[in-house]
Amino acid sequence: MKYSPWGRKAAVLAISLFSLFMLGGCWSSLELNERIFVRLLVVDKSEEGVQLTLGFPLPNRMIPGMAEGSGQAGGKAYSYVTKSGADIGQAFRKIQVSLSRKINFGQTRVIVVGRELAEEGIEPVLEFAARHPSLYINANLYVTTGEAKDVSTIATVSERFPSEILSAFARLHSVIDTTCKDFMAANYNGGDIVVSVLRLKTQRIETEKEKEQIWVEPVGAAIFKQGKMVGTLNMKEMRGGLWLLNKLRDAEITIHSPTDGKDVSFMVRRMKTHIKPQVGRNRVLIRIYSKGEAEVISSDSGIDLNNPQELRRIEHSLSAEVTKRIGKAIGKSIDLQSDAFHFGSYIDWKYPREWERIKPRWRDIYGSSLDYATRVDVKIKRLGTIKEPVGKTLGPNTKEES
Repeated sequence: MKYSPWGRKAAVLAISLFSLFMLGGCWSSLELNERIFVRLLVVDKSEEGVQLTLGFPLPNRMIPGMAEGSGQAGGKAYSYVTKSGADIGQAFRKIQVSLSRKINFGQTRVIVVGRELAEEGIEPVLEFAARHPSLYINANLYVTTGEAKDVSTIATVSERFPSEILSAFARLHSVIDTTCKDFMAANYNGGDIVVSVLRLKTQRIETEKEKEQIWVEPVGAAIFKQGKMVGTLNMKEMRGGLWLLNKLRDAEITIHSPTDGKDVSFMVRRMKTHIKPQVGRNRVLIRIYSKGEAEVISSDSGIDLNNPQELRRIEHSLSAEVTKRIGKAIGKSIDLQSDAFHFGSYIDWKYPREWERIKPRWRDIYGSSLDYATRVDVKIKRLGTIKEPVGKTLGPNTKEES
């Protein structure tokens, strides 16, 4: 089949016009300079219902040289807007009306909830996160000991934005890195989970103009039951929880030497935990196997770690300390009848038929008749270049040179 020269020219023209039409963009699109990108979402309980605070960078102050105190832009490179409403949606609409740019949650990586709202129930936060299309459901979730809004006052010494400090806690595995997605998944099995707790305190920072600054630090974890905060774990118990959840990258542990009672500090790495449930007719047993490798980082003890027998004794003491921390974390959850470490999920995976039988009574079983057995094996792999404490090497009569 042959085409005339005019037909070929018409076809090329039509394709060219179609390509130009496609390059025109979407009629409903928004340019970047018409958006404002939220980095931190903060929710508290208020008299109206809910108080919402959004933290976002200021584009006109992010150019190098235009930071605080330099240039006409002045001030910090980020800001916050706070509004209250009957629910989060209403508070959000109030904030949007007060801004000249369209709010976008595409860069939101941290959500912080105040303790009072957490104790009442965190479901409104999860509902908002699940229904808003641009909000990243893998955003890290935190609870504060007081009002969550106070995170807007924290000092940004090591990072540029406050949200980056909180993201780093999760990235470094120094806290339990619970996300909105984790909490949504937990809701299918009763809403039991653990979430890291933050505390704000005043601290003196010599490098800043205002010496007294607000500092944020993790202080443990909150235990949730049916979506409500019902108790807390301290830092050691939270570390035990991290062992259980296989989320602990490294841990510094100090124990008393079994020979003379003096302190020996270790850095424990390469931790791995396996959980195996056993279900009988009238008994549920959770077996926990955990192992790791340790290195000596300091010692005040005269223990001879080159002696295999003494080495095994201190390894046993170190393993016992980890066992104690894991046991306290589980014990707290049992007292509160909260399957915060999701043992029920392990039963569901291994014994699906038995799980269907005990699932309706699982909370009562967990709180009254659950048995668990923990076996921890920590091996000391590195002793350091100094085999004996410095004080022992110098001797009691050694004096410093003047």
